[in-house]
Order: sequence, then structure tokens, then C-alpha cells
Amino acid sequence: MAETIKAEIKPALARRFRKIAMERNKYKKGAVKAALEELIKRYVSRGKVDWKALRGCLNMKESSVELQHKAWDFSD
Repeated sequence: MAETIKAEIKPALARRFRKIAMERNKYKKGAVKAALEELIKRYVSRGKVDWKALRGCLNMKESSVELQHKAWDFSD
């Protein structure tokens, strides 16, 4: 069962969103709906990171604190 969500957004933003959604979905029927569903799924799932899957991916001698200090030194 589908649910309807209504929101008012700026017309310029709506035009840009529709244009991009149509281009990405090859101007098919339901392109805007599909793009909006994908966007909401991404927004809802934000923050859920599988940290266990990332463990061991990088082989570094420095600790996370040392890497952070290097990053801050590099940004100056």
C-alpha cells in the first residue's frame, strides 16, 4: 500500500529535481516517483554504516589520531 507525502518546495528546486529525475530515468513514466523514492531511502538509511565490514580494509601503521593530525596539517 502506498502513502502520499505532500510538501511545498521552491519552484526552481522542483524544476531541477524533475529535470534530473527524468534524465536519469530516461523520460519513463514514473521517473520522478522513482527518483523521490530513491532519495527518501538514502535519507532514511543515512548513518547506518557496517563498520565491521570496513575493519581491516586499510593496513595503516598510524593510529586514527595520528592520521587525523596529518589530515589537519595537510589542510593548513
